[in-house]
Amino acid sequence: MRFRRFRLIALALAALLIIAACGDDDSGPDIEFGEGEIPSTLPDDIPIPGNARIGTSLIDRVNNRTEVSLNVPADLAATVRFFQVGLVNQGYVVDRSTGDTFTWTLEFSRGEMVGSVVVNGQGNSALAVISVNAS
Repeated sequence: MRFRRFRLIALALAALLIIAACGDDDSGPDIEFGEGEIPSTLPDDIPIPGNARIGTSLIDRVNNRTEVSLNVPADLAATVRFFQVGLVNQGYVVDRSTGDTFTWTLEFSRGEMVGSVVVNGQGNSALAVISVNAS
């Protein structure tokens, strides 16, 4: 009987600790979708073409991931070049740059943050998806 009471108290304390750890904070919902705006969690120094139209976005606070799509009025090669130069100019390391005439992927990092830019060419325009993980 004594062991059972101790076990119940231990379980109750564990439940309280879990509830306290998962308590509300003011950072927003765990997953948030948007459209037409750069997400607030995307680092300010990630290069964004000035003439790009912002598409959809995702903020995943559980996995510390932010994603945004951009429609860029430039071909694949020019869009890839913009991101390669812009990332390096902002202090990011381009760890990998690979692709073909239709799709190109840049993987970059700085400190603990890793990210990618996937660019799909669509003639004289491109769709770029920036994904950043700051875990």
